[in-house]
Amino acid sequence: MDGQMTGEERVNDLRRPVRPARRVKSENGGWQAEKSQLMRLHILDATMHCLVDIGYTQTTTEKIAKQAGVSRGAMTHHFKSRADVFAAAAAHITDIRVLEYDAAIKDVTLSAGSFPTQASMLQTLKVLQDYFMLPSFLAFHELMRGARTDPELHGVMAPLEQSLDERISASMVTRFPVWAEVELRETGEVLRDLIMHALQGVALNPSPYLRGDRLDRLHELLAKTAMNEFREAYNILGSKVET
Repeated sequence: MDGQMTGEERVNDLRRPVRPARRVKSENGGWQAEKSQLMRLHILDATMHCLVDIGYTQTTTEKIAKQAGVSRGAMTHHFKSRADVFAAAAAHITDIRVLEYDAAIKDVTLSAGSFPTQASMLQTLKVLQDYFMLPSFLAFHELMRGARTDPELHGVMAPLEQSLDERISASMVTRFPVWAEVELRETGEVLRDLIMHALQGVALNPSPYLRGDRLDRLHELLAKTAMNEFREAYNILGSKVET
C-alpha cells in the first residue's frame, strides 16, 4: 500500500548502518580535532567491514588501513596497535548495535503496556531476525570469538556484551512489560534465551534452505511456543491471555 514499505524494503532499510551520534568537534571547535575524529570513525567502520568480510583472525592493522584507504602512518597515528583498534571498534560496534535495535524495534506495532498477542510476537521475531542479520552483529560476534583466546580483548568485550544484553533486554521488557512481572519472570527469561539464541543461530549459520517459507515456519513455531508458555503461566495464575 502507498506509504508503507514492503518486507524487502524494510530489510534493506535496516541494512543501512546506523551511525552513533558522536560529538566530533573539540571543545574549542577546532577543525583539526573534528577531522581527526572523523578519520577515527572511518577507520573503525573499516575495521567492522574487515571483521565481517575476513573474520577476526585475518583482520590486521595493514588490512584495516587498506580497507580504509589510509597509510600505515595514518593508521598508527590514531591506533598504536591491533589491540587498540579492536578495543575502540568494540565500543563503536556496540553503540551501533544499540541504535540499530532501537530503530528496528520501532516497527513493532504493539502498544506499550499491552499484552503480546501471537501476531505481535511473530512480528517481533521477524524484526529481531532482521536485526541479527545486520553486518554489525557479525562483526560483534567475531570480536567475541577473538576474546575467547585473547585475555586483553576479553577484558574489553565482557562488559560490553553484558551492557548490550542488558540494554536490549530492558528495551524488550519495555515493549512487553508482562515479561518482567514477578510471577512470569522465569518464563520470560527462558523465552528470551530461546528466542535470542535461535535467531542468532540462523544469522551465524545462514543455511541456503533456511529462508523463505521454511524460516517463516520457524518463526511461527517460536511465536506459538512463546504464547503457549505465557498462556500456561497465566492459566496457573487464573488469568486470561489474548491469542
